[in-house]
Order: sequence, then structure tokens, then C-alpha cells
Amino acid sequence: MWFRFASIALISFSSMTNAAGQNFLGDTLAQGQQFASTSISMSDWYAGADYINDASIEEIDDLERGFSDAYKKGYDFKTFLTYKYGLTKDVAIGFKYGYTYQKDEASIDSSDGTGFEGDWVTEGGSDFTLLGTYRLDESSSVDVFIDLPVCSASSLESACSTKLATSDNSTRIGRSGGQGKGYYRVGGAISSNWITVMDTHWMGSLFTSMALSDEVSGEKVSAPFTYGGTFGAIMPIKQNHSWTGSITLSRMLEYSSYNTQVEGKVTYSEHSSLVFRGEYLWDFMAKVQLRPYVDLAMIQEPTITFISGGQRRAIEYTSGSKVTFGAELSATF
Repeated sequence: MWFRFASIALISFSSMTNAAGQNFLGDTLAQGQQFASTSISMSDWYAGADYINDASIEEIDDLERGFSDAYKKGYDFKTFLTYKYGLTKDVAIGFKYGYTYQKDEASIDSSDGTGFEGDWVTEGGSDFTLLGTYRLDESSSVDVFIDLPVCSASSLESACSTKLATSDNSTRIGRSGGQGKGYYRVGGAISSNWITVMDTHWMGSLFTSMALSDEVSGEKVSAPFTYGGTFGAIMPIKQNHSWTGSITLSRMLEYSSYNTQVEGKVTYSEHSSLVFRGEYLWDFMAKVQLRPYVDLAMIQEPTITFISGGQRRAIEYTSGSKVTFGAELSATF
């Protein structure tokens, strides 16, 4: 479940700050200028864990607490459409909409965890995201976004659905869920790129987001308060070709929400991720740009604690990894 939230946060900030119709963080549109892009990506992830059958007992032998090996893995395919328009010389507005197929699988090497493992699918359109950019100077900007919960939980077959998934295992039959989040979320970033006296080109961004929790299908859903930053370098290769390399560190605070694996409310501990991105920029046909990229992420999964059968249980994750391959095709006109 956390991967869904984390991916949403990272994609939102990446699209928000890079989808300005220019090349780098902090670039903005001129008045009357338009930007449109389509992107596609594929991700795969894995994280090991310890399942604790009795998390109320402390500082005693692991066997008495009921420790068992566990893991979580999965993959997804995403596509997004983004459009922005330069309303004035300093203000641009736009929107973003996407579609995702995501498959998750969780396993616990113990009969005690039989009801907390299995696999599940979330598929469908995202909620609608409004984008805004304000130019601070020629290479700096303030970016904001608002996620609008336009998807409905009334129909599982709907292309835009907030239906919650159910994991498929030996104790129950699974059910696919939608990709709509079902709650309002707002965020912002301050971004810039600059050239030093040594003629090196750098870029950076500080970002944050927060959400209003809500109920979907009678269950509380929410996303953590997120904050972080990105720092990167821009390396020209030749005319119309360049590389960028960046590091993004993000941190999510503790929160409580519905969890598909447990099929109930859980508490997520604070957690973080570190993403290394390499991206190639190729400008062609004057106004068209292709940006293939790869993300390598080290992710500290949150510990989740919950009550089941009147007993406090937990799943403590070790550091996980996530690899993403993607590309964006854009046009500025």
C-alpha cells in the first residue's frame, strides 16, 4: 500500500516540476506558450520483512514474540498525460491525468500470518490533478498542485474508481481495486537551476505535500505528510543532447490508514526513500523532446502495526529497492 502512496508523491513532484515545457527544474512557460506531454513507465520493487505475531511483548526471546520471515514485492505500469498553458508571463496553469496497472504480492513464512498475505491488483485512472506555476525569476519557480478526488467508489468496472482492493489468499477471494485515491491532496515546491562561475549547471527543488483523510468504501484512507528535496547536475553532450543526474530524498511522517494486505486499519511508522535518477534529453523537430530515464530507489518501508483477534501484531520491513524505467515525449508550442 505504501508503494502506491510513495509513487504518487514522487510522480506528482516530478511531473509538477519538470512538466513546465522547458528542460530543467525552475523553468517556466512564456505567456501564451503551451506544453503537452505523454509519459510511460514500468517499475519493480522488493522489500524483506519480519512478521511479529505478538507485538505487545517487548525485550524477550524472538520465538515468544512469534517472529517469521516475510517479504513484499510487486510491479506496475503507468502512463500520464500533462498539459500546461502560460496564462501570463509569470503564471502557468495546467492539469495531469494518468492510468496505472499495479500488482502487489506479500508473503509470510508462518501459519500465523496466513490471513495477512496474498496478492492483489489495483488498476484504473487516477484522480484529476490541477497544476500551477509562478515564475520567481528566469530560472526559479514556485509550483503547486491539487489532487481532486473525482473518481467514484460505486463501480469496480469504472475506469476511474476508488474501490479498495482485497488480497487473494487461502482465507479469502481477492478483489481488484481502483487507482483513484478518494481524498484531496495539496503540495508545493520551490525549484531552481543555476550556472556557476565555473560554468557548471546545477538544479534543485524543495517540496512538501499533505492530504485530507477521507473514507472510501467505509474505510479511512489517507497519505502521509511528505517533505524532501532534489539536487542534480546538468551535463550538455552536444547540441540538442544532454544528460541530467539527480538525487531525491523524501520523508513521510507517521499516519494511520486502511491497508490492503491486512484488510483493515494500520499505523505506518515514519519512513523515507532515496532515489537516484539518470535522464537523457534529446530535442528534435524544433519543439519536440524525448526524455528516457531510469530511477534507482532505496526505500525504507514503514513498520505497520495493527490489531487482529484482540492481539497487537506488526510487520517490520528492512530497506527495500525499486527500479523504474520510463520515458516522456513532450512538445512546447
